[in-house]
Amino acid sequence: MPRPRPKPNSTPDDLAFGINACSMALDAGYAKSLLYFAETKNERVFELVEKAKDNGIAAQPVDVFRLDQLSGEGVHQGVLVRLRDVEPVDLRQVARDAGKSSLIIILDRVTDPQNLGAVLRTAVAVGVSAVVLPLRRGALLTPGVHRASAGLSFIAPVAAPQNLAMAIKTLKEANFWVVAAAAGEGSQSATSFDWPGRTALVMGSEGEGVGQLLMKESDFSVALPMDPRVESLNVAVATGALAYLWRRQWPG
Repeated sequence: MPRPRPKPNSTPDDLAFGINACSMALDAGYAKSLLYFAETKNERVFELVEKAKDNGIAAQPVDVFRLDQLSGEGVHQGVLVRLRDVEPVDLRQVARDAGKSSLIIILDRVTDPQNLGAVLRTAVAVGVSAVVLPLRRGALLTPGVHRASAGLSFIAPVAAPQNLAMAIKTLKEANFWVVAAAAGEGSQSATSFDWPGRTALVMGSEGEGVGQLLMKESDFSVALPMDPRVESLNVAVATGALAYLWRRQWPG
């Protein structure tokens, strides 16, 4: 008689699943233990098991139902890890240490884990100094974010201040210019904009955009030129385009 599938539970926040996410968690020192499908034939899973053991981390074989249950029926690829707390970076320290050119991305009400994961991948690729997430009204580092970022969430410099307005104040005091991604009156074309070396780029959600409070705190607003038939771009795509426009002007 086939074993009944467990009822999916919400995924605990203290784990990551999938081969890439687990590998990065192990490399970054955030893995406490590893669970893997006892009957796996995947060589990459075997490599993760050996990596865990080499680092003194317990590796436990389990059945697929346990992995399904813990991952909330996510695509776990036969492996998951339990995590230590991922410590945020100190935004004040980041601002103090910033050089002539430094990009910080501020996410205002971006709640989709897929979008956040993609932004974190871009952040690592471009070499941003920090990605600022609000403690409330945003997606923090959940298992879905770890998977969407292919584990780069474990090395991306993430800051989590109490509120974004205070974060902007901190950055302004450190001579950052605040640039909001927003179309409308007074907005400049992002492709011809003279990007400041120290830029704090504010990105809003697709539905609501950047909030009024943060718009008031912004020094500039920019928009990507688009075919008028396109209403908006996915926030992760827009972040990537704007981040690379900044990097093109400040390649050092």
